[in-house]
Amino acid sequence: MITKHILLKRILPSILVTTIVLVFIGYNFANKKPNTAQQIQVNFNLEDMNGNQFNQKHLEQKPSLLFFGFTHCPDVCPASLQLLTNLIEDLGPDADKINYYFITADPERDTTKVLKRYLSSFDQRILGITGKQDELKKLYNALDIYIQKIDLGKGNYTIDHTASFMVINKDAEKVGTMMHEGFSKFIVIDNFGKIQTPKNDVITNLKKLLKL
Repeated sequence: MITKHILLKRILPSILVTTIVLVFIGYNFANKKPNTAQQIQVNFNLEDMNGNQFNQKHLEQKPSLLFFGFTHCPDVCPASLQLLTNLIEDLGPDADKINYYFITADPERDTTKVLKRYLSSFDQRILGITGKQDELKKLYNALDIYIQKIDLGKGNYTIDHTASFMVINKDAEKVGTMMHEGFSKFIVIDNFGKIQTPKNDVITNLKKLLKL
């Protein structure tokens, strides 16, 4: 027969552990910063569309906006790049405080020459990045970027990919994302998924995350 004394002796340690864990979680939640940054630390070696090396150090020079796409993309990529071009213009003098990168999700077709020709239709400050698949995957994984090649038959294919811009501060930390809303405007979201307000003031919200 299990007495009350034995029962308490058995379950008391579990109760104490559970209490300690809950207190620890509560403490961390209460003391958590409003937008915890995600540090990017990965040893990758890629190439920009001008034939120059691109690596981790380039993300530590100044804040960056990264978009992952491909030149054969029929709609999302050109629409996003056009919105970025408009945003760069709206930023005025502050635009030069940020680096802008279009990183290919399709290195098989997106050579440096292809990227350079494709991006000539958008703001000249947007720099195309390509390289070996294994090196690109390091960056994809570091930023949780979804890339999936879809076979269309007869040797054709397309790419499913994350369609948001990664917002990176000057310390190579991801502090949020920027995504288009109905292909007409951007919204800025922090790392907790909170839409920054006022929602329509993209410039202010972006500068706030990047501390410009």
